[in-house]
Amino acid sequence: MANAFSVCSLAQTWQIATTKDGTYVDIADPSWITALNALAIAFALISNLALSLNMARRVRFGIAQPVIIVGWYLSSLLLIGQLIAFDVLTHRPENSGHIYTQAYFYGAFAAGIYFIIASMLVMTAYGAHRGYYSREYKLTTSQRTLMLQTITFCIYLLGGAAVYSKIEGWRFLDAVWWADYTLLTVGVGNFVPITHLGRGLLFPYAIGGIVILGLIISSIRRLMLEYGRQKVADALTARTRRFLVKEAFSDHHHLRGLVPHLGRSDVELSDREQQKREFITMRRIRQLATAQHKWISLVVSMAVWMMIWLVGAVVFWRSEHNLRWSYFDALFFAYTTLLTIGYGNRSPVSNLGKSFFVIWSLLAVPITTILISNLGDTLIRLVRDTTLFIGEVTILPGDQSFSARIRDMFRISWTDKWLQEITGERNDTQDVLDNNEPDSLQVESDVRGSMEAEEHKKEETAHQLGDVAAENVHHYHYLLFREIRKMMEYATSNLSKEFDYLEWEYYLALISGKQRPVPADVDASAAGETESVDRERELAYKEWSWIDKKNPLLGGKSEVEWLLHALTDALERELRTASRAYHSPAASDEGDQGSGFASSSSGSGV
Repeated sequence: MANAFSVCSLAQTWQIATTKDGTYVDIADPSWITALNALAIAFALISNLALSLNMARRVRFGIAQPVIIVGWYLSSLLLIGQLIAFDVLTHRPENSGHIYTQAYFYGAFAAGIYFIIASMLVMTAYGAHRGYYSREYKLTTSQRTLMLQTITFCIYLLGGAAVYSKIEGWRFLDAVWWADYTLLTVGVGNFVPITHLGRGLLFPYAIGGIVILGLIISSIRRLMLEYGRQKVADALTARTRRFLVKEAFSDHHHLRGLVPHLGRSDVELSDREQQKREFITMRRIRQLATAQHKWISLVVSMAVWMMIWLVGAVVFWRSEHNLRWSYFDALFFAYTTLLTIGYGNRSPVSNLGKSFFVIWSLLAVPITTILISNLGDTLIRLVRDTTLFIGEVTILPGDQSFSARIRDMFRISWTDKWLQEITGERNDTQDVLDNNEPDSLQVESDVRGSMEAEEHKKEETAHQLGDVAAENVHHYHYLLFREIRKMMEYATSNLSKEFDYLEWEYYLALISGKQRPVPADVDASAAGETESVDRERELAYKEWSWIDKKNPLLGGKSEVEWLLHALTDALERELRTASRAYHSPAASDEGDQGSGFASSSSGSGV
């Protein structure tokens, strides 16, 4: 954007004079203005080149960073020096009646942007020197995509303006102003193509610009979700964890309705019951942190959007004082522009107003995108759920009856309901996935030919031969394959999934490989093994602490992602063990006998 504004600053003279018939005449700039302006662009391009080479890892950080910072500072200072000197020269008596063009203000905007980004890179260099930041720009796909799309949009904007300035006979910067509000779908309307060629070219030009802008909006939202939200969410989660864990262990526990008490109590708790309380505490911490993050994000984005609206209105109010705009008129124009309504009854005519509109509207695109995204995660979700509820209890009944829905409302506490709605964790997510899961008795037929079915066959063969060790090994492999497949189904369904405490006990025991994992849906009392099942569940991962800051409920990964990685690591560990056992001399001697761990693990599936 700064380079584009520098080009705009160089494309036209910096002042014009009004003639007696009301037309404007360009006043040639001093040669030193043109030379210094071109030199500022040259320094900026060198800085951009150094930054690109550094991102491509062609130039080291220690060499590229000083070049980038110095180049952009020089560009900013050259432009600022020109602006000040030109302002001094312009206010002489013989220059009365001269006014600044849009090019002058574009130079001011470019100087400001150059200075801001150079100063931010100074902080980056300092942070890298102190070890706070990496010395490499490891760009993600979303970051690279957004950069290329932004460059493409700026080139598309200026290129289209250059073409239309020739076709319609407009000044180039007036064409930039027209192209900006056209591609942003505002439609101010004071500049309209009147030639057949201009109107004909508008069809592909407008569609192409809108498509590029839509891609930029999509990339901004993806980048925000990918990087920005996670950073803030991790910080909020860590702070919430410290506060609630301290409160849970306090003797004066005042938040019993939110998290259970973890400190000393009159009733002696078993290790498993203590872990269950810790699990509930961590689950509530994550839900509360997620809700806090979404509402804080909404408040911050709303505040920034309001600032863009109100401050923009101030600039338009002052720049259009010759049109006798009141502040409310400017406020109305800024609001209809931000929402791309564009009534067209009022629009800036001053050079400051037009040039400011371009940079202001381009900055409003990411801010409005983030605001709409945050509204969708909070208020719009609440409105949608409320609308669905009203529909279910009136004219569009759902799966539950009216009485059952009312009972569910009063059965769950308002705190739980608030957390559940805000975080988007709904029980129907699990219902959808459970309905698509094959029955355990039909797994082999549904996944015939897979590794899972192969291990299941080997388990049955070992059972028929009476080889208990091989049966246990293949059963363990079968469970790993089955649960990995299940996690992949969860991950590809793009639905949020939270596991209850019994499911986590089962998965942690399965990952550890130290104890016989007991599935969460086992009815121990019906099987007559209540004590055995409880004992094995308590022994499995006995040293696991749910209040540890590295537990899976508080990490950057979802529960499904964490379990998928952990199960995959466990399977890799088992296959390495089987491979070592297969290649050992003892396994070779026993291989002909068709028994033992090695022989049972060396089938075609492995």
